Amino acid sequence: MDLTISTLTLEAFLLVIVRTGSFFAIAPIFGNRAINARLRVLIAVCVSLTIFNAMEVSLPEYDSVFGYSAIVLKEAFVGLSMGFVSNLVMGVLVMAGEFIDREIGFTMSSNFDANTGAMITITAEIYDRIVCLIILINNLHFYILQAMVQSFELIPVGTVSPNIPVLYSSVLSFIVQFFSIGFRIAMPVFLGATMLNVILGILAKSSPQLNMFAIGIQLKVFVGLMLLTITIVFIPNIATYLMEKIQEMLATLLGGL
Repeated sequence: MDLTISTLTLEAFLLVIVRTGSFFAIAPIFGNRAINARLRVLIAVCVSLTIFNAMEVSLPEYDSVFGYSAIVLKEAFVGLSMGFVSNLVMGVLVMAGEFIDREIGFTMSSNFDANTGAMITITAEIYDRIVCLIILINNLHFYILQAMVQSFELIPVGTVSPNIPVLYSSVLSFIVQFFSIGFRIAMPVFLGATMLNVILGILAKSSPQLNMFAIGIQLKVFVGLMLLTITIVFIPNIATYLMEKIQEMLATLLGGL
């Protein structure tokens, strides 16, 4: 059995690995720091091999080692850009969780997040873990893999030509959606905390002798936890929406590349 591989085929396959590996290095779920680095490399190689065999990946023309290096850098740029945008979409959960904790008084309780390298609040971490678990249980991570495959259809290997105006408008559009989506996730707790503040303000004016500060702290925690318990049933819908939003944003990004 002949197992020889031509140099051109190997070079084309390495370009596929560069784009896929760069994407999986920081992409949601696959780029999680809890996953062993060797396992992440193995996943990237297996996905690259599948894409390479399923699609006709042709090696672009180049004149020298520097030309091939430039193509490698372009592929890495595409993969990192896709992973960055995907991570931004998932970052909506962290923003919504921190907004909720600010309303109910859990801001001081923070944990170190190995993925972002920053401190995040309790609710933000709970939202992130639950959504990631739901994504894996419901096979929603296939949305991410599908977006990775579509990138090779929209932008074949070595044909990257960034369109700066399109990328700029895409980033501005997503920034607006970023805050909108995060606020919609935190809306129930925000409305509950606002109504509680109004009630406490009225009681403070009508009964000045009552210590509304001490009472308000405990009521905010109770109301916040109660609303979080009620709204937890909507988390699967949030996970599905975020995966669809990742596909949408990646399609917009690839249109500018």
